[in-house]
Amino acid sequence: MRSCVFIRFALRGVVFTSALAVGVVSPQLAGAQGGAGQPPARPTAGAAATSPKRVSISKAVFGDAGVIVNARDDGYIEIAGSVDPKKTVFLQLRTLAARAWVDSASRMLKARARKSDPPRTYRSEAHEYGTSTTMALTRSVTAGASEYALSFSEGPQSAFSIPIEAEEANVFVAIIRKAALQSTKMLEKTDTAAARADSAARADSAPPKKKKPAAKRPASPPAKAPTDTAKPKPAQPPPA
Repeated sequence: MRSCVFIRFALRGVVFTSALAVGVVSPQLAGAQGGAGQPPARPTAGAAATSPKRVSISKAVFGDAGVIVNARDDGYIEIAGSVDPKKTVFLQLRTLAARAWVDSASRMLKARARKSDPPRTYRSEAHEYGTSTTMALTRSVTAGASEYALSFSEGPQSAFSIPIEAEEANVFVAIIRKAALQSTKMLEKTDTAAARADSAARADSAPPKKKKPAAKRPASPPAKAPTDTAKPKPAQPPPA
């Protein structure tokens, strides 16, 4: 079943991946960030606001869904999940929100499950700021046995959830962690390059400093000829 889904995803993913790689994003998504209650990220000086640099982190299949993860140099990561052409969810998360989600999901996956515990469901969810787009990882525990699922949603019609294995859940969390770290490094390089360019521009635009004229030293007086001030010795009388 998964091999068939993978083939279908690979065929239709050519167009989808190309669109994601060149950054065909709606204006509403371009200004959004992950993490509820956080202000939009400030634009980085010297960086193009509409075309951030992207680095591909992962293109993989989890359960019956294909997932693409990119890191950007403006402090965001991109996650796209698809189960068919009509159900494709794309969201952008700020690196701070992505790291917070990774910490939450990691604690959820490491939680011990006992047979004596009542059935319960754990859920770690990330929201794209300013939109209703969400990504979630769930773990349902019954009699000590765990079942995992990965969910994406932009609304009731586009929402989907796919069951995955425990190993796949750990791999997915590791991918998001890697994307967040890569985005942070790229943002630091962008800020450093922008600061250097700004410093160079200020140096070029600053007026040249006027050199102070050297102070003239007064001429030293001419040296005086030495004078003999010694008194002449009196003449010695002749011997008797």
